[in-house]
Amino acid sequence: MDRDWSGVLRRQEEALLSDWRRAMSDMQSQHDRLVASGRWVTGPSDFLAIIDLARHENTHSRVLKWLLTPTARHGLGCSLAERLVEHCAGKLPSQPLSVREVTFSEWRHGREADLVVWGETFTLIIENKVDAGEQPDQADDLYANFKSETAPLFLFLTPDGREPHTANNPNAQRAFRCISWPSVRRMIEAALAESPSASSSATGVSVVENYLRTLKEQFG
Repeated sequence: MDRDWSGVLRRQEEALLSDWRRAMSDMQSQHDRLVASGRWVTGPSDFLAIIDLARHENTHSRVLKWLLTPTARHGLGCSLAERLVEHCAGKLPSQPLSVREVTFSEWRHGREADLVVWGETFTLIIENKVDAGEQPDQADDLYANFKSETAPLFLFLTPDGREPHTANNPNAQRAFRCISWPSVRRMIEAALAESPSASSSATGVSVVENYLRTLKEQFG
């Protein structure tokens, strides 16, 4: 009886194992068909994450430079610059904003400003932080280097909108305004939604949309 029962169990196990292997083979075949047809997808969908630059500080600064350049092919004009100026000044510009130039990596007295937006009636200095910390006296030095420009505005941009630790000069402390990357993302979204040319003549809109996906994935 024991031998008979052991034989029954062995045959049941063999049948179950055979069924399991057949089911796994069917599942693998289905998986392979889905992959081959492009219906099974994984990994990032934003360009910066694909090329492993989604947390690269200078890359974000360069994209922001492009977005702040009114003649670039994003179709946003000066609308993002207007929002950042309003954030710094606490009020809307009294007249339509005119951006003359946007420079990346502006060096003065051995200190780098990540971005400078040169306008007819203002100068916007942006210090961008992603994962890097501040250098000694960085905010104080930036203030000292640009305080004599036309209506200077100082913006400290970080993932969480924190205050600069290196603004120890009382004037620098008052001058710097803080903003988070999620807030900038929302500004870009609003500017894109309001742009009269974003849906027609601007050929870089898809770049803006893909960058917004990066910001959403990385910073929320």
